Amino acid sequence: MLSFESKTHILSGRKRIRICQLLPTSKESISGPLVAGGSLAVEAALVVPLFLFFMLTLLSTLHLLAFSIRLQQILFEEGIGISEKVYESDATDLSKAVSRMRGKLRSADQIPVEGGADGLDFSGSDLTDTEFADLSVQYTAKLMFDPFRLFHREFCQHVLFHRWIGYENGLHGRNAAGTEIYVYITEDSQVYHRSRNCTHIRLHISEADGADIDSLCNTDGDRYKPCRHCHPKKGDAPLYITTDGDCYHNTLTCSGLSRSVRAIPLSQVGNRRPCSRCGY
Repeated sequence: MLSFESKTHILSGRKRIRICQLLPTSKESISGPLVAGGSLAVEAALVVPLFLFFMLTLLSTLHLLAFSIRLQQILFEEGIGISEKVYESDATDLSKAVSRMRGKLRSADQIPVEGGADGLDFSGSDLTDTEFADLSVQYTAKLMFDPFRLFHREFCQHVLFHRWIGYENGLHGRNAAGTEIYVYITEDSQVYHRSRNCTHIRLHISEADGADIDSLCNTDGDRYKPCRHCHPKKGDAPLYITTDGDCYHNTLTCSGLSRSVRAIPLSQVGNRRPCSRCGY
């Protein structure tokens, strides 16, 4: 028989063995948290720079878009001013117009253009036309945040305005006496028009199929014939006609479809005769 002290010693030994089996080793208890913390640190080191790069690139793109909108607004405002100054010397002075537009842009912070405001190329503009004011600008855009210099693109923005040629319903009462009457003429015209809406100078252009051109007639019932300026062919598609004209054209830029209209005093019409439709 075992004594009471021997039994107590055996039981206490079994308890110690069970406790040791339940407790992890020193390496297991330390390595688990270290591995989890290390993986989180690596993920943070990768994700945070990528997130910052994406956000800075997005902000730079929005900044470029805002600049493009501002530049288009400046072109629009300048185009309106030039179109209203058709009879002034500034209306054809491109250098002054460019100086005004660059002055407005220089007040903006951080222009996203290679060379800043001086990097804007307005050489494609044309103010010599008596009918249209054409403003065009080309530039090489860049992002404000582009550490690898991957974004360098050519952009072009453009506005086209018809020059002011008088009031829609005529220019009566322009002098002090209120007796002067203004009429409308076109380049090399032999007639003058009382109404700016006369169908001889305000054309109603429509598109026609070349296969059907022989069956179409104008308002006078006459057939259309080829234009002597653009030399169209019936097989061309599409063709362009006017309701009051007698020719068909293969391009909208044909001189037969354009009218450079200007207003002059009736006293200056010279040998021109009244229009048969609106000259009364």
